[in-house]
Amino acid sequence: MGSHFQEIADWLLATAAEHNDLRAVTDKIVKRLRAASMPIHRVNMGVLALHPEMAGYAVLWDEGMSEAVEFPVRREDMAKPTYLDSPIRLLVESRKPVDYDLEAPSHTLPFPVLGEFKEAGYTRYVGFPLGYGDDRVAVFTFCTKRPGGFSDEDTVGIQKIFPVLSLLLSVVETRRLAKTVLRTYLGRETGERVLAGEIQRGQGERIQAALWFCDLRRYTAMTAEIGSFAMIDVMNQYFDCMAEAVWAEGGEILKFMGDAMLVVFRVGDDFSAAKASKSAVRSAQSALDRLADLSEQRVSQGELPLRAGVAIHLGSVVYGNIGASSRLDFTVMGHSVNLVARIQNLTGQTGESILFSNEIANHLDEPVISMGRHELKGVSDPVEVFKVK
Repeated sequence: MGSHFQEIADWLLATAAEHNDLRAVTDKIVKRLRAASMPIHRVNMGVLALHPEMAGYAVLWDEGMSEAVEFPVRREDMAKPTYLDSPIRLLVESRKPVDYDLEAPSHTLPFPVLGEFKEAGYTRYVGFPLGYGDDRVAVFTFCTKRPGGFSDEDTVGIQKIFPVLSLLLSVVETRRLAKTVLRTYLGRETGERVLAGEIQRGQGERIQAALWFCDLRRYTAMTAEIGSFAMIDVMNQYFDCMAEAVWAEGGEILKFMGDAMLVVFRVGDDFSAAKASKSAVRSAQSALDRLADLSEQRVSQGELPLRAGVAIHLGSVVYGNIGASSRLDFTVMGHSVNLVARIQNLTGQTGESILFSNEIANHLDEPVISMGRHELKGVSDPVEVFKVK
């Protein structure tokens, strides 16, 4: 049996470059261990990962499944008894293996979940911490239903694959972290472009897009009134309202600028100019509806109301890298960006929540009202703006 564990370790090492999905890797490891006659009936791998919203994720397999499944572990899950009073927490914090005999009739099991495993027919539970990367940790737990549990050869032999698995975890999690960070800070499509190698200064392309620009009203006065730290929470709530509405309609957030947010609804094969325009307007309406609900809730609690203005324009922009040699920004540039920002200023001057250019109005099915032609800074000719009737 010992040679089988080494063969699995050798296979992991030889095929390491092919693996970028720990769910699939776990699935294959389980199948190879079972083929080598190790009596595994349940496997759980948990990984604590760097992520802005999640604490990590887990991969679970048991004998009733055709393949392993992966599911996220939320930060709030780490504060629940399921985790706090579990052998998983002990593995994470002690960084030492655990081994529980579930057959011994007089044995008092230290965690509730072990009693559940015993009732389900499992005879032994073993768990191992797996260090990887920069002092991060994953855990592997195995259960069997074989009378007598795992043999000593099983529990010693399985650890032969851990050094290779630790290296694989480091590689896979580094890739996952890179994708998470880039998508979180740059947006889904922009993050994918950077990962694909579009990182040279000046590299870019001309695209057509519905540009969407929002701004929170009375931001400076509100900050002065409630303080900068309290304003951070307000801004997060405000941007949640804006972002959820944008994502629901297929837009991509390019950047946050203080209390402003720049979004593109890129025109392409699956997104016509008409569809981009309509999606941008719908998302603006939805965003402001969400913000109105939030504002009403805040006022009922004695807090300051929140209002915002959104401007939308359809135009051509350059989408790519700009900046210093070692500090780049992936963004959009061009006259259309300036124009949508100037229209956004008009929302405050006119008191309208949503204003858009003639280029957007031409693609809408619903009636619109002209708000007249306006002189805009940096724009040579007066610009006619519209609102939904």
